[in-house]
Amino acid sequence: MNCFLIAAERGTARVQALAELAEGLGYTVLYASDFSALHRDRAFNEARRPLVLVPEGQGAVEGAIQLARAEPSRAFVVYVADALAPELYKALVRSQSGEWIGWGNATQELRDVTKGLGVTEPADRNARIVSFLPSKGGVGNTTLAVETGVRLSSRRKLPLRIALLDLNLQGGTLADALDVEPRFDIAEIVAQPERLDEQLVDVFTSRHTPRLDVFACPPRRIALGDVPPAILFTFIDTIARRYEAILVDLPQAWLPWIDNILQGSDAIVLSGGATVPALRVLTQSLAHLETLEIPTDRLAVAVNACETDLFGRIAHRAQIERPLSGRSVFYLRRDAATADGALDAGRSLFEIAPNARLTRDIGRLAEWCVTAAKLA
Repeated sequence: MNCFLIAAERGTARVQALAELAEGLGYTVLYASDFSALHRDRAFNEARRPLVLVPEGQGAVEGAIQLARAEPSRAFVVYVADALAPELYKALVRSQSGEWIGWGNATQELRDVTKGLGVTEPADRNARIVSFLPSKGGVGNTTLAVETGVRLSSRRKLPLRIALLDLNLQGGTLADALDVEPRFDIAEIVAQPERLDEQLVDVFTSRHTPRLDVFACPPRRIALGDVPPAILFTFIDTIARRYEAILVDLPQAWLPWIDNILQGSDAIVLSGGATVPALRVLTQSLAHLETLEIPTDRLAVAVNACETDLFGRIAHRAQIERPLSGRSVFYLRRDAATADGALDAGRSLFEIAPNARLTRDIGRLAEWCVTAAKLA
């Protein structure tokens, strides 16, 4: 197999070290002075799934991202640098044909990255990402993520392999909702990022059913600012190889990396309440999502705890719809008794009350996620 190394100067120590690593993995190393020269190289154009190594340098990361996006089903691009900004890393891995590795652990990381590159199929089997974003606290965001995960993993027709990822890193309630032990100790990989491998992912996994796994942090004091965004993105990219969909339960507190996750999501559910103050906050969150240029067909609004009239119809529906005009809106009826019963039992609504109106409401939202994220 051929490996193409982008290097204007072949004699530098790092370029030579990278070439030796590739040769040690069985690659024949060919050089290109820049990306333009690479595209003119007949060997590159005729190669099947070639590896392209891009050591850091002037304009290297932008060129790596552009190449990965242009060759999504053929070449695989590995950018090698001591550090990489989170937004650039996300752009690289979302191409599904690119990855970043650090110089400090390049030997092991390059070996891990290149394991599956002998396969000629496109690397497009990564999980779809569905993010659940609360507009404020107490709007049932975690419940929506949990119930959607249970529903999609237990469908009679085409059940999906689902991961539920709780990013309320200071101790969320997602694990409690399903009565599983939270095992995703983010502090372990913050202290030693090089430990993140398939074996550690197994340790972090809480199995709920054969098709539904949970990644949730045990309660502990951790400064959110101490968690490098690149670690979260790397973790998501690592587990994405195992699942068809990852449902992300985002925190209420706004952190810079949340925007990156939202922009990289295949579908987003924005949750809120039906009261006037709650709708005001909901519209503010929608305005922010507009600044991120989230496509309309990838965004749904879930209005929780809606009051109903004697016939079970949503009360004050016109008042709710007015500020949400033009959006995909799902109304979830207030049913505190059923919802609290499920939480107390550590079981899902789909298990204990499959015919309840609230359960059916969430079922419609879950099916929208399938369509919006192209899971069908």
